[in-house]
Amino acid sequence: MDIKARKVGHSITLTVPINIKVEIGQEFTVHTQPDGSIVFTPKHQNPFEGNWFNEDLAQTEALLEPDTEVLDSEWS
Repeated sequence: MDIKARKVGHSITLTVPINIKVEIGQEFTVHTQPDGSIVFTPKHQNPFEGNWFNEDLAQTEALLEPDTEVLDSEWS
């Protein structure tokens, strides 16, 4: 598969074919190799950064309510 670099505004764009299945909004770190290769590495969110423990309370709220099953019935 070949792609072609093109100018868009003040940037050069490389189009990613849909069959590569990159999610819209996915962020990448870019590295260039000595041979001229360009390597795009997906960024992963560090699970220890941010305020996730205050934002994702679904599990905690379920545990606080009486008569609430945490596990799905298929796991019972």
